[in-house]
Amino acid sequence: MPEQTLPLKDIKPIVAVPDHSLWILVALVAAGILLLALLGYWFFKRGRKQTDPKRAEALKRLQALDFSDTKSAVYDFSLLGHFVTTPETESSFRALLAELEPYKYQKSVPALDTALETKLHDFIKEAHRG
Repeated sequence: MPEQTLPLKDIKPIVAVPDHSLWILVALVAAGILLLALLGYWFFKRGRKQTDPKRAEALKRLQALDFSDTKSAVYDFSLLGHFVTTPETESSFRALLAELEPYKYQKSVPALDTALETKLHDFIKEAHRG
């Protein structure tokens, strides 16, 4: 006798379930990379804009020093040089201060030696470069 198949009433047929998890993962990774790139750009721009206003003012005044008035130029250089020194230029600044000592504590001082004036200009240029 042939078998007859009876339809089952309580079992549903197989249904395709949409799976978008791969696209969600790709979107989250792309959003994370974009967020990191924007944060990096923001920190880069923020870091470049922050300059020390005292250092900038000291550099401007150092570049405008008038070396014809030796005593005031030496005092101004000694004062303003502290604002522009970096750890790399600290030793050269100390050496310049030692060379400028004879020009500070006298009532009348001679004109600056050309070699020393050249050293001062070189230090100012180096400080301006950063």
